[in-house]
Amino acid sequence: MSKYTCVVERLTGPVVVLHGGAGAYLQTTTPQRRAARGRTMLDLAQRGLGLCVAQDARDAVLFTVGEMEKDPEFNAGYGSKLQRDGRVRVTASLMDGRRMRMSSVFNVEGCQHPSRLAAVLQARSDRNLDGQGAALLMAELALEPVDLRTAQTLARWKALLADGETVDPEAAIGDADEVDLERAIAAEVAVPEDFRRLIPDESERYGTVGAVAVDAQGHLWACTSTGGRGHEGVGRLSDSGMPAGNYACPYVAVSATGFGEQIIDWDVCGRIATRVTDGASLESALRRTFDELSEAGGLLGVIAVTAEGVAGYAYSTEACGVAWADAHGRTHLDPHGRSTG
Repeated sequence: MSKYTCVVERLTGPVVVLHGGAGAYLQTTTPQRRAARGRTMLDLAQRGLGLCVAQDARDAVLFTVGEMEKDPEFNAGYGSKLQRDGRVRVTASLMDGRRMRMSSVFNVEGCQHPSRLAAVLQARSDRNLDGQGAALLMAELALEPVDLRTAQTLARWKALLADGETVDPEAAIGDADEVDLERAIAAEVAVPEDFRRLIPDESERYGTVGAVAVDAQGHLWACTSTGGRGHEGVGRLSDSGMPAGNYACPYVAVSATGFGEQIIDWDVCGRIATRVTDGASLESALRRTFDELSEAGGLLGVIAVTAEGVAGYAYSTEACGVAWADAHGRTHLDPHGRSTG
């Protein structure tokens, strides 16, 4: 049995691909809930494609990610996790493949759409800001801070404090299962000790969100946004604001989700992009990368699209929410999202 899933298809550009996070949530969420999320993602892929056709890939990825930042079902924007001090700090990045230009914000408080801040920074000389710089940018843009905490995330945080936990075992890559975690530990991957005590429940989130797109001109963009791992220490940096977790070049755009420290250690998006740039097919680049990561106990997922309209994704967790749409009306939803019984 393969240690990962890999799906690749040659589509007709423009193409939009999005993900809603990777994890082991098939046993802890109802089929009806997954089907509803799948319908949401497929709808976003099709609406994003409409923007990609009428406008460009940049507008497509910003729209799809922005919509997921508004939906509490996703761990981004309004659905974000709380850090150990009970505050929400979000991270997002946007990358222009043609100019190979990255912009990002890290650990921003009170911002429902960090992806929009990253978009503004595309035109600035200082394109990568920490939380303080992002707060100044919000003030410049007259964006009022909003409280991103929900009753559910507050309750979860209080429960973790009461139990004396230092890591939220249900967050982001905490969605992995016991077998995957033991495999990662055996491979000497840096897994927080408290992840061994994994007890998922119905309230878990699905992780980072992202979108990649190619437009009619072959222009590639990638955008990734996250609400964090959950209960992490203040100041922890997410891969979602780095090229390791979000990358685009003239040949391919890639967005990652999963165990952020592993994504950074392995420079996952950059590794895949380098292989495609060097002449490998997208399928070959994905499979070679996930062969390596699976042997090392990697717990993550990626989506990608090439300038020629080849779309694909791979994940080593139990599931990963993925949808895409292309100019010929072809759509795809990862099978777990279509489950009804």
